[in-house]
Amino acid sequence: MKQIKGYKGRDRLSRSIFSHNGLAYELIPEYGNFPEEFEFSMFSGGCCDREDNLFMMCRDAAHPVVMLDAEGNYVRSMGQGLFREVHSLCVTPEDTLLCVDTGLHVVRELTKDGRHLRDLGNVGVPSDSGFEQDVWRRMQREGKIVPTDIAFDKGWSFWMGLQTIKRAAPPFNRPTGVCVGPKGDIFVSDGYGNAAVHRFASDGTWLATWGGPGDEPGKFYVPHSLWVDSLNRVWVGDREANSVHVFDENGKILGYMNENLYQPTAIWSDGRYIYIAERGGGLTIADMEMEIVAQLGFYNSPVRAHGMCGNSKGELFLMPLSTYDRHFLMKLVPVGC
Repeated sequence: MKQIKGYKGRDRLSRSIFSHNGLAYELIPEYGNFPEEFEFSMFSGGCCDREDNLFMMCRDAAHPVVMLDAEGNYVRSMGQGLFREVHSLCVTPEDTLLCVDTGLHVVRELTKDGRHLRDLGNVGVPSDSGFEQDVWRRMQREGKIVPTDIAFDKGWSFWMGLQTIKRAAPPFNRPTGVCVGPKGDIFVSDGYGNAAVHRFASDGTWLATWGGPGDEPGKFYVPHSLWVDSLNRVWVGDREANSVHVFDENGKILGYMNENLYQPTAIWSDGRYIYIAERGGGLTIADMEMEIVAQLGFYNSPVRAHGMCGNSKGELFLMPLSTYDRHFLMKLVPVGC
C-alpha cells in the first residue's frame, strides 16, 4: 500500500488573492513568530507604530498586550494585572498606547514597555445608559421567558442587553474603540453598554458625547470601532446595525452607509484610503471623498476580522478573534493585479 501524503503547512503554501476594481491583496492566513504559549491565543485589536511594530490586545490574562517587531517576531508582552476584558488600542502622537478595557469601563494609557500612565473613565464604574447586561437572566428567573435552545444563550443575552440602552451616557459603559485625531483630541466609541462616541482633549478633559440608541444616521446599536482621518472626520463602524457613520469633530453627521457591508468591526486609514474590516468576511475601501473604491471578499469569506490595522507598507493585519478557530492573526499584502 502506498502512503499518500499531503503538503505539510499547506495553509502557508497556497496563495489566496482577493481583488476588486484594481486593488488586490494576498491573504497570509498565519502571521507572526510567537512563543509556544501563544499557539491558541486570540487577539481582539491592534495598531502599528512609526517603526511598524505591531501591538495587539490579547485575550490571555497573562499577556494582555503583545508586541511584534516589523518582521513579525515576538518582542514582549505587557500589562499583566492591569486589564479585565481587553478590546482595542491605538498609538498616540507621544508614542504611548491607549488601551480599551471593556470590562473595567476605562481607557488605560501605557508606555510601550508597559508602564501605566493614566486612565480615562472611572475604573470599574459604568455610566448610566440604562444598560442592563443580565436582563436575559433576570427575565428567565422571573419566568417571563423560558428559552430551551441553550446554544443561543450568549447571542440572545447580548441582543436583549442592547435593547435596554436608553440614552447616550457619559464615558464609559463597556467601551470598544479609541483613536487620536490630527489635532490631538482623543475619540472613543462606547458600544457594548452605551450607544455613544466621546471626544476628549489630549489632557483627558471630556469635551463632548453624541449618538444615542437607534438605527438611523448618527444613532447606534453597537459603535464597535472608529478612526479619525487626516481631515479630522470621525468614521464609526456600527457592527450590529451594519453601518458606517462619518462625523465632523463635533458630531455633525457628514456621511452614512448602511448597505453592502458584512458587519463593520474595525477601521484604519493610511491617509489615502479608509479601510473598513468586516467580521462577516469582507474589506471595504473608501477614498477621501467618501466614495467606495473597492470591496474585497464575500459573505463568510476568509477575509474577516474583529480587529484590523495597517503599517507603512500598506499591509493590513486582521485579528479574527472568535470568527475563526484556527487562524488568529492574518495579513493582507498588496499585490499587482
